[in-house]
Amino acid sequence: MKRLLQRIINRDIQLFYLFNHKLKCRLLDLIMPQITHLGGVVFTCSLTILLVVFGQGRLKETGWQVLIALVSSGAVVQIIKTIVARSRPYKVLKEVNIINPPFCMRSFPSGHTTAIFSIAIVFGINFPSLSLVFRMIAGLVGVSRAYIGVHYPSDILTGALIGICFSNLAHGLI
Repeated sequence: MKRLLQRIINRDIQLFYLFNHKLKCRLLDLIMPQITHLGGVVFTCSLTILLVVFGQGRLKETGWQVLIALVSSGAVVQIIKTIVARSRPYKVLKEVNIINPPFCMRSFPSGHTTAIFSIAIVFGINFPSLSLVFRMIAGLVGVSRAYIGVHYPSDILTGALIGICFSNLAHGLI
């Protein structure tokens, strides 16, 4: 069991370096820090407030679903971050390309990825013709988290799964 866990950790680190080193280029150095903000508190909360306050009909209903998904998934992420207390890759690995280190020192799971998947899946359910676009944006935000050096792929995957679960629950409630 210990060997299996170590193999998983090693693969996680290898995938991290793939995103953080192998994909590195000037264009992505400009784009990825911007994309990553789509999962941040300012964008996700602003979008949600705008939808709830100013949205009409289906947009307002979608806003309420996003609010439920964001708050509930965000609470779960903070609990897990506190329990697991995994350090961010740039704190423990060598030669990490880091862009704008975050305030929070805990890595697992990715809150940005959780937030954007919470939004993307709710939007995809409510506007199925745009579902692929929303999912692609969410995926890019997830990749950006490893690219800028602040999350391992397992942090990102777990954040995405939490966002997906809470989005589906929120949609079922409203």
